[in-house]
Amino acid sequence: MASTPTRPTSQEGFATRKLLWVGPLTIIVAALVNMVIRTIAVAFFGVPDGFTYLQAPFVIGSTVVFLLVALLAFVLVGRFARRPVRFYRILALVALFVSFLTPVMALTGLFPAPGMNLHIFWIMIVMHTVTAILTVSLLTTLAVEP
Repeated sequence: MASTPTRPTSQEGFATRKLLWVGPLTIIVAALVNMVIRTIAVAFFGVPDGFTYLQAPFVIGSTVVFLLVALLAFVLVGRFARRPVRFYRILALVALFVSFLTPVMALTGLFPAPGMNLHIFWIMIVMHTVTAILTVSLLTTLAVEP
């Protein structure tokens, strides 16, 4: 008698060729959203315009660099993981919590950030969280093939 699996074993894989447009789209959208958050923070929440780590070149540059690392992780997970979407989501959540260390260290004085205050801290946390949600959502929906 043949046994049938009780749970479907869908093996979703990442479509590397889709990354040619999904990757840049993700980076551009995340950078734009971070700049909108930064602009709102400066205009309405009393965040100083001159704070080094919230200057436009720094925000855009760090977004691009860290999302390139996220894309590399995405490719490696797609290549080596048995359940790549689930594994990438877990990895991204861990990376998000690790990324919170920089604002925490800046707020506590362990990382030199002159002018850091609680408003800036929360803006940075929001930027990290929104970027993570956007990145994981776009990559795991648009660059996956069943």
